[in-house]
Amino acid sequence: MIQVKWRSFIIYVLVLFLGISAALFLYFYQVFYKSQHFLPGVRIAAINVDGYDQNGAADLLTAEFNYLSDTGISFYCRDYQYDTKLGDLIDSPDPREIAVEVWEQERQRNLLSKLLNLDGAETIEYPVKITYNAKKLEDMGNDWKKHLESECTDARLEMDPVKGLVVIPAKKGVKIDLEPTLAALPGEWRPTEKINIEILVSEVEPKIKERDLQGMGEIASFTTWYNPAQIDRSHNVILATRALNTTMVNAGEVFSFNKTVGPRLPEGGYRDAMVIVGDKFEQGLAGGICQVSSTLYNACLLAGLKITERHNHNLAVAYVPLGQDATVAYGSQDFCFRNNLGDPIYIWAQAGNGKVIMTIYGKMKYKQKIQVSHIVDQVIDFKEIRETKEDMAPGTEKVEQNGSPGYVVRSFRTFFGNDGSVVRQEQLARDSYRPLSRLVYVGPVTEDLPPGGEMPETEASPPAIPEENQGESAETGSEAEVRDAL
Repeated sequence: MIQVKWRSFIIYVLVLFLGISAALFLYFYQVFYKSQHFLPGVRIAAINVDGYDQNGAADLLTAEFNYLSDTGISFYCRDYQYDTKLGDLIDSPDPREIAVEVWEQERQRNLLSKLLNLDGAETIEYPVKITYNAKKLEDMGNDWKKHLESECTDARLEMDPVKGLVVIPAKKGVKIDLEPTLAALPGEWRPTEKINIEILVSEVEPKIKERDLQGMGEIASFTTWYNPAQIDRSHNVILATRALNTTMVNAGEVFSFNKTVGPRLPEGGYRDAMVIVGDKFEQGLAGGICQVSSTLYNACLLAGLKITERHNHNLAVAYVPLGQDATVAYGSQDFCFRNNLGDPIYIWAQAGNGKVIMTIYGKMKYKQKIQVSHIVDQVIDFKEIRETKEDMAPGTEKVEQNGSPGYVVRSFRTFFGNDGSVVRQEQLARDSYRPLSRLVYVGPVTEDLPPGGEMPETEASPPAIPEENQGESAETGSEAEVRDAL
């Protein structure tokens, strides 16, 4: 009898346990898997969404984000203040997309974590990052720059009519440190009071300071001439000269013409003018730049500086003696020198009124007596090319391009002592210049020639100028003008 009662009791307990378990299972199934509402303790962007479904949570987030977007932000620096709102700097979030994303993350949350937090005692936080609009931040930064930034100016030398060579002091600049300033903006959505952020700035030190130029004087200078009537070429010469002006080269530093002047592009203001292409002259971008580099080359030679890269033209040019030119082409040919003096040097470059002047300033103890010379080893005769032009009158001729010889030249630099004696001499280069062919256009040949079979008078070319000085290339009128365009 007792055993029967115990069996009945055990069965009763088992049935009760199974019933309770089934009830609990159904309850948790409904709560955790079938319920469409967020569980206790869940917060999105610090906003409590406990008990809300996805749509309700999205509506709640929309209202909160709109409120937070009106949060005032004040950027300040000294007496300057820039006021805006958080909403003016961001890309607006999508509350419904955020609610769906958090709902999916909640479904993946550990079951034990959910069971232990049914009372909502623990906060389950889902932060939402604020996405700032890069263009809006850039525009704001540009506005700050107008009010706060200032360019630094290097110390420079100027020639005063009364005082002579004077040093104009440098001036420090101010630059906004935009990235660290913007890093102070809030990174996540959460309730906050008005935000105050200091605009961080730093001083920009000039490259050339007053002390760098103290005690400087002219140690070398060189001048070349150009035709100011050639407007585009003159424009290029002046533009490149300005890029060189006030350049400081420290002791041991290597100067690069291409790096200093930069690319010669239309965007930089350069124009088409006459250039050497192969064995002929033709219009090309930034014609005239080589006169600037050649003038600087000669000034550097007279200053005793070490030339590390220099190239001669294919054809001889008129603005410097043979063997003393320095052609440049951005990306392929450069003119470089190393400041082998013990102190900085300063380049003063000027162009205008038909002349280019390059002056090297430095400590006067480095001033030397230097002479540059050359020897012509070979003169190469030019050829005459005759081309038929059908649009010309039969039997007529026109000299389109006067020829000029080519040369093989050695150039030297001689250093003299205070007593005029030769201290040392060095060969700078051995250059070859190709001849420029004489180009003659002729009319088509016909059988109807004048009586006597003689040709009509042709358009004569200017008489050739004999080569009287090995330092100058012999040129005829129109060719001299073309070479002067380089």
